[in-house]
Amino acid sequence: MTYRRSLSPVALWLLSLMASARAAPAQDETPPPAQPPPVPLPVYRAPVIALAQPAPGAAVPQDRPVVVFRFAAGEPGDPVDARSFAVTVDGEDRTELFQLSLAEAWGPLASPDDAIEPGSHEVVARICSARGACTATTALVTVGVSGVNTAASSGGKSTRKKRQFLDALLGALRTLLRP
Repeated sequence: MTYRRSLSPVALWLLSLMASARAAPAQDETPPPAQPPPVPLPVYRAPVIALAQPAPGAAVPQDRPVVVFRFAAGEPGDPVDARSFAVTVDGEDRTELFQLSLAEAWGPLASPDDAIEPGSHEVVARICSARGACTATTALVTVGVSGVNTAASSGGKSTRKKRQFLDALLGALRTLLRP
């Protein structure tokens, strides 16, 4: 038996046609649809919160260790959620001791049953907006021995002038945050 080692011209033509079909992409293929660009998520500015009293450098008396925080919305369309206010003193939650209004919170550093020691105490206050943008502030508050004139310990500036300065600062921040 003899075997033919050559292919017929028709077979060669079919093989070359099949090879070119594999190498070249099909004409009717459509490119995949383009993906739309990602939509950026809105970024909300957090509310502003600051320790309003005592003034920097001033002390609070041991028998009335009350502090005041003031806050304002970060954006006009995103009001402050006063229910989110939280405060800790030296790492212990003191939120339940504070009273709230729309723009401030005030309360003692310790309950009437617990005496607070004289010296510096770390106070951390946190507030969020209705959309969940949160901010916090940390301050060292000095508790003085009862009966000490706390206004005299403020370095010669009157407490009233410092409060006026803080009020003006918060007013300027509110103005900047409005559209």
